[in-house]
Amino acid sequence: MSCCHVLDAPSQPDDTLWFYCFQIMRFGFPGLENVRSFDDFVLSYDRRNRVAYWVFEHLTKESVASNDAVDRAKCEFTEDASLHPFFRTVFTVTPSTPSYESGVPTPAVGVLRSNNSDYKGSGFDRGHLAAAGNHRLNQRHVDQTFLLSNMAPQVGRGFNRDSWNTLEKHVRKLTKKYINVYVCTGPLYLPRYASSTLCTGR
Repeated sequence: MSCCHVLDAPSQPDDTLWFYCFQIMRFGFPGLENVRSFDDFVLSYDRRNRVAYWVFEHLTKESVASNDAVDRAKCEFTEDASLHPFFRTVFTVTPSTPSYESGVPTPAVGVLRSNNSDYKGSGFDRGHLAAAGNHRLNQRHVDQTFLLSNMAPQVGRGFNRDSWNTLEKHVRKLTKKYINVYVCTGPLYLPRYASSTLCTGR
């Protein structure tokens, strides 16, 4: 297990970083694989699918309150540089490779940490798991929610921009009733019937 801060974190003792992590996770970890701690949320990253297994947040009325010093328009979707470069190679099988018939995977250009090209032309939104609106204490906090390790592919109209957005607002309203609100979010992979297709690594 590893805990780390990113985005030019200020110099702090290691025990302070762990304190942030365990304050958020005081009731336990859903899992211990590749845990990463940011200023205001903790996630476990799935390198195979290039999304988080789960993201955990501790919300208060202060963290979700409107803040004129925070400008979402300044945020950019960015690769998570805290994911080690040793995990940058993906393996795929395509009809154009000599090893295709033997079924042996061959190296292909790509990364195991999510990047913006994964979403380009896909028809899916880059959907926040830890919502940007949940982390308004300062610009740094909201910036961190735009790391692609905090994203999952989401249908835009009807879900990410509608139902999911409504759920995020409801969660924030809970901070008016409760002093502490703990939120665990993650992708759900549902089976469906589909025609047989060749895996291209995307």
